[in-house]
Amino acid sequence: MIKQKKNKKGFTLVEMILSVAIICLIGGVIAGVCAAISNSFATTYSIDDSADYAMLYAKGFENSFLANTQPKVASMQWEISNPQNDSTKFPTLMFGPKDKTKKAVFEPKFIGNKSTDYKWRIAMFFYYDTDTETVKYRIFLADAYSKTNFIYMYDDGFWVPRFKERSGKGSKTIKVEGSKLSKTTLKSYGFTDEQLNQLPSKIFNETQYMTQITYG
Repeated sequence: MIKQKKNKKGFTLVEMILSVAIICLIGGVIAGVCAAISNSFATTYSIDDSADYAMLYAKGFENSFLANTQPKVASMQWEISNPQNDSTKFPTLMFGPKDKTKKAVFEPKFIGNKSTDYKWRIAMFFYYDTDTETVKYRIFLADAYSKTNFIYMYDDGFWVPRFKERSGKGSKTIKVEGSKLSKTTLKSYGFTDEQLNQLPSKIFNETQYMTQITYG
C-alpha cells in the first residue's frame, strides 16, 4: 500500500509569530530613522531661519545706529520691544529719543490674528567698548512655532568711524542701559528654562551687555 505525502499549505503558528516580530522590528527601525531625519531637518531649518532673522536685526540696527549718531541729533536710544511688558504684539527693534515714544527700525510682517502668538522670541543686548569705539551686540532668537525648542545666539559688532568728529568733538557719548544680560531678563522676553539651559553659562557673567544703547 502506497502512502501519499500530504502537501503542507500555509504557515505554522511559530512561523507567523516570527514573521510578525520581524516586520515589527523593521518597522520600528524605519520609524526611528524617519523620526531622526525629521528632527535633524527641523533643527537645521530652525538654525538657518534663525540666522537669517538675526542678520536682519543686526543689519537694521547697524544701519540705524550709524545713520542717527550725528552731531545734530540730540539723543537716540535703541532696544527690542518686549511683548511681555508692553502692548506690542511681537518684538521688534525700536529707536527714538530716550524716555519718549519710539518707532520701529523696520516692521516685521505679522501673520495671524490678535489671538495668535508671535513667531519669534527675540532679545538683544548691547555693549560699547570705549577703547576701540566698537559697538557690540548679542541677539537671542527662538522660533515659538517650532517643536525643537531651539535657541540661537548671534554675536557681532561694528566700529563707529570717527566717533569724536561725528559726536561734535566728543561732546556726546555712547552708553548702555536697561537690564543686564541674565536668565531672568531673557525669561522676561518669553524664553523658557529648557532653551536657556542650552546656552553656555559663561555668557551670564558678561554683565556689561544690557538691553538698551543710548547716544547723546
